[in-house]
Amino acid sequence: MNVRGPKLTRSYDFHESSGFTGKYVVKEALKFLNSPSSPLKTLALAGRNPKKLSETLAWASTTPLDRPVPFIIADTSNPVTLHRMASQAKLILNCAGTFCYHGEPVVNACVKAGCDYLDISGESDFIERMETVYHERAVENGSLMISACGIDSVPAELGFLFNSMQWIYPAVLNRVEAYMNLESDIKVVANYATYESAVLGLANVDKLKELRQSKRRTARPSVS
Repeated sequence: MNVRGPKLTRSYDFHESSGFTGKYVVKEALKFLNSPSSPLKTLALAGRNPKKLSETLAWASTTPLDRPVPFIIADTSNPVTLHRMASQAKLILNCAGTFCYHGEPVVNACVKAGCDYLDISGESDFIERMETVYHERAVENGSLMISACGIDSVPAELGFLFNSMQWIYPAVLNRVEAYMNLESDIKVVANYATYESAVLGLANVDKLKELRQSKRRTARPSVS
């Protein structure tokens, strides 16, 4: 299949939708899919195991669906399946961590297909490396690449926006410190991939430092 194939076949694909985070993303997405006023008109679930995808859809469907939700077999170890997935979508939401191990093949497929890409990664090394490697090709192919849309980042950004709205001009923020506390009725408050990402983030600190030092410096925006 041509990797620049039909872009309007589906609006959104959720890659690895049967994982810990993916199934909750699907559950929320289905609420919008069933809303007449929602911009989300079509979606598909992608992953390695069709049985697990079916179980996820059944678990997430709190009300009967008024339209079919197709499955796409996509495996990060099989580039052909990833390109087939990306060529059918306008946007891929990637929930398949750990991203330093499984993320780049999906990014590569989306950039080649000119498909937009969104993920839940909080892995700084992965995020900055993907920007360094794929930015220019993504611009050329019209592919928008956005990371850090998960629990590592969104609560802090929403907190920053709320805090900044409390200040009255000309007073402006110049520093923000954010803290997050996880609580649960059970001992485990995060899944394995989340802990793995945290451990690998610490392990890759030196690599991230080298990457940042090797990148071309750009002028910082002027804030007045």
